[in-house]
Amino acid sequence: MKQDIKHNTSNMGRQPLVSVIIPNYNHARYLDQRIQTVLNQTYQNFEVIILDDKSTDNSLEVIAKYKVNPHISQIVINEQNSGSPFK
Repeated sequence: MKQDIKHNTSNMGRQPLVSVIIPNYNHARYLDQRIQTVLNQTYQNFEVIILDDKSTDNSLEVIAKYKVNPHISQIVINEQNSGSPFK
């Protein structure tokens, strides 16, 4: 299930837009810290794409907290575990 969340992060001056991909599978325990580490960077012209490979822990609850963040451009949740969140 792909959830496109289109926030406008591309017009932040003349700095290039950086895309950060955060893959996840059953790492809810560390997911908040991983996402916060990216969001707390001093460089601010970036988008975050979160990929989840059908986690069975509470990863989706953690991910849901970030849906409204303007840096989160996409959340992609696989409908079936594929062995890779990139599929």
